[in-house]
Formats: sequence, C-alpha cells, structure tokens
Amino acid sequence: MLPEHQGRGLAKQGIRTLLQLARDDGRWGLIHAFPAPTNAPSNGICRALGFRFLDKQDVPFAGRVLHANHWAIDPRTDLT
Repeated sequence: MLPEHQGRGLAKQGIRTLLQLARDDGRWGLIHAFPAPTNAPSNGICRALGFRFLDKQDVPFAGRVLHANHWAIDPRTDLT
C-alpha cells in the first residue's frame, strides 16, 4: 500500500473482498500470509480478518531468508 493511502482501511477492505471471492468460487482451501513480525499493520489485518496465527517461520526468498509470522485462513469457514 502506497504511503499516501495507508491508514484508511483500504488494504483490509481489498483483502476481505479477495477472501470473499475465494470463498464464493469454492475452489480454494487454506490461504497463507507471511508478514514480517515487525509489520504491525499487516499482522493486524490478518488478525482482524480471522486468519489464525500458526507460528514464526523462516521463509527462503530470492536467495535470502525472511523472518515471518505464518498466518492461515480457510475462506470457506473462517471469514469474520
């Protein structure tokens, strides 16, 4: 989210819409998110939308290791 658009709930609204589309499509299982532990806004969106915190995880990406919180949601049953 570009800085000039942050703090207005747009990211949460967009993610909620995508999760609803995934639920309505009926072909999706668990959806995972991996925000950095220090990214409070992204972790807050996961929490607010009903994602379940699974654990902290090191994720290899582009030749380095990123520290991440592992969240998951099943849009068929977990949307809040």
